[in-house]
Amino acid sequence: MKENVGYYTVPIHFGNFQGEHKINSSSLSIFIEAYKEISKTFGIEIEVQIGIPSEGGWKSNLLVGIGLIGINPFVALLTGETADDWAKKGHTEIVKYINQYITTEANDLSDEIPKECTKQKNKIYQQFQKDNCIDSFKIDTFPAIPKLNFQNYIKEIPDEEVVYLGETNITVHSPDWKGKRSWKGKIEILKDKENAFDFDKDLTGRFWEKVKLDLLPLHTTDVMRVQLIKRPTRQVKYLAIRVLNYNGEEIDTPIINSDISKIALIDYPAEDELNLFSFEYGQLKDE
Repeated sequence: MKENVGYYTVPIHFGNFQGEHKINSSSLSIFIEAYKEISKTFGIEIEVQIGIPSEGGWKSNLLVGIGLIGINPFVALLTGETADDWAKKGHTEIVKYINQYITTEANDLSDEIPKECTKQKNKIYQQFQKDNCIDSFKIDTFPAIPKLNFQNYIKEIPDEEVVYLGETNITVHSPDWKGKRSWKGKIEILKDKENAFDFDKDLTGRFWEKVKLDLLPLHTTDVMRVQLIKRPTRQVKYLAIRVLNYNGEEIDTPIINSDISKIALIDYPAEDELNLFSFEYGQLKDE
């Protein structure tokens, strides 16, 4: 655990009818990673250490190291309290509320919760359903949830309209090389307006591999060319699904039309914007 990081102990218990001290490794890793992502949505960043399991099933403690990112407005929306109220309460109170969120049935939650947060919670219970080692789940002081009820904690997420905008240059003003928040930059295809944008980490894997290996040419003003989609209902609407080059260095090849159509609607530009795209009007490049 890093120095000068506050911590909070979160008891967890995965029940097992046979009383065996075991758990599927996928369940534990998915739970911890989803817990960390949910925490980011609430406005805190955490590190997790796991204690030695004990008692029937798999019972342990999470030692949660807490760092404040910034109280998310939706926390105030859910609780009826202001961001200032939460700041006065301290980080551990937010952790308690995260645990309450995780143990609240889907039908009792607000539709205003960001989809990213809902997806992470769904991952937890969908994995628990598949795990033959788990017959119940308990976190913190909240009542244990039997496996029969796991389905009640999975919230249906309506399909959203995802629009493919094409290839565009982005002049980066605020990168985040650690991948903990969205980037900011002027997006050419949006008439050089500055916007926040994220990356699909799977589809932009070559770019992040170069970042990891410190192989990118960095300038005072960085310019990257990407394939971009728009997700109208998301907090961060713009998503780079491929980084083609960075400061002139080739990174990856474009995703072809047939593959893009699996993840987004194909939306063609107005005639006065055609020069911003690398494909002819009405036709994307296919390999």
